[in-house]
Amino acid sequence: LWIESMNTVLDDNKLLTLINGERIAMPAQVSLLFEVEDLSVASPATVSRAGMVYVDASELGWRPYVDSWLAKKEGAIREQLQGLVDRSLAKGLALRNTVKEPIAIAEIAAARSVCRLFDALSPPTNGEGAAKLIELSFFYALVWSLGATVDEQGRKVIDAYVRELEPSYPHKDSVFEYFVEPKRGAWAHWEEKLSTTFRIAPDTPFNQILVPTTDTVRYGYLMSTLMHAGWHVMLTGDVGVGKSSIITSTLGLLGESFLSTTINFSARTKSTRVSDDIEAKVEKRTKDTWAPPGGKKLVVFIDDFNMPEKEVFFAQPPLEILRQWMQYSFWYDLKKQTQKFVKDTQLVAGLGHPGGGRTAISARTTHCFHVLNLAFPAASQVRKIFGTLINSHLVHFGEDVKSAGDLIVSATYEIYLKMCSDLLPTPDKPHYTFNLR
Repeated sequence: LWIESMNTVLDDNKLLTLINGERIAMPAQVSLLFEVEDLSVASPATVSRAGMVYVDASELGWRPYVDSWLAKKEGAIREQLQGLVDRSLAKGLALRNTVKEPIAIAEIAAARSVCRLFDALSPPTNGEGAAKLIELSFFYALVWSLGATVDEQGRKVIDAYVRELEPSYPHKDSVFEYFVEPKRGAWAHWEEKLSTTFRIAPDTPFNQILVPTTDTVRYGYLMSTLMHAGWHVMLTGDVGVGKSSIITSTLGLLGESFLSTTINFSARTKSTRVSDDIEAKVEKRTKDTWAPPGGKKLVVFIDDFNMPEKEVFFAQPPLEILRQWMQYSFWYDLKKQTQKFVKDTQLVAGLGHPGGGRTAISARTTHCFHVLNLAFPAASQVRKIFGTLINSHLVHFGEDVKSAGDLIVSATYEIYLKMCSDLLPTPDKPHYTFNLR
């Protein structure tokens, strides 16, 4: 292991001994500084040679980041946002500790997500109704930052909390079902964005059919907003809820200023393959800088992001090289040992919840993303999706057959729910796991 080779450098004599026996002395003016997540795989020999400083996340907290964000705003807007932050953020972040997050994020990451999403929404800062739009946009950002990572039960807790703060939310559905309508300066239901005349084109391949639902519209809007602002996005959810379909559909609607490519991860994916695949989509601009052609932006969609297996020291090399790039904008050329800066590129990661071959990724990697947890579709949406599929197939049949389409969907869905509740996985039947596929 490389760190064990550094033990002699960490000694007082600062002498590096190479494999071939050559010795290199480090100048007295040079010292080593390590910044690590934990010491779970550090050997006592290494730990004993370094001074340790433990930084507790609670000591710094989220306020310095939010205060610096507020300091960049102008007078009246800063005062309004300061009041909204003081009113809602501290209690909302504390409330996250009482609910379950399939992919957990740090407290400061949740606060940062609120700030970034608000800026990405870019509500008007002056004119009639600007103050109201700023307030609504802040609560929308709050909902889709604090509530974006929690499970279905957690969403109910966030829903109740946000309604206490912002009573203007309609009572028909949860706060997750509404967005800010700038023209009206009020909340609008995502169903208003859906077409009532959607029909599947007869020549569409089955694997390319995407039935629009409130989930596809709202997650597509969120991802598009964040990607246009230049942020990395992570979409997680159970198997079969439509993560890949929503991401692929959203990438196709970004516009001509964006290029996209897809990389599928597996347990055997290597870090060199990741860098090679991305470098194949960019071109050299300067001596050490690569960027997409034509002055466009490149969005890299990585499916099954948490599939690469962990090596002996629990790191996932494909994810580590991406984390380094997201934080520092470069990786190393392995032949020349020089830095390669990759610009105007961002990631969209799709992954299932940990378990069944999917590993839990490090908090350092998750911290680079705005995380969105795709909840299981409501029963009405499931019936709409499969009802649209089967009714489009039965359109050329007789009336007595056409009328059976919705009945077939309802009966099949009830059987599916019954199987999920009654046929639970056991040690001798671990394959009893059912999803919408």
